[in-house]
Amino acid sequence: MTATPIGVEISCDGPDENTDCPSSSAVRASFDSVTARQVRADGRDQGWTTRRRAGHLRDLCPTCRRPASA
Repeated sequence: MTATPIGVEISCDGPDENTDCPSSSAVRASFDSVTARQVRADGRDQGWTTRRRAGHLRDLCPTCRRPASA
């Protein structure tokens, strides 16, 4: 049997450091996207943003990014 990587899942890191995403959101799957960079590009098309928070890259779904920008 051979294992083949099928891609990367990007899930929402929540509206802040101490809170998980209330919707447990993830970027919708695309068979053409297999790297984290490609999946994050798909997420931007779906309204996601990427931010640095506490030295780490954080992905925010459209619902969770609103409170952080206020």
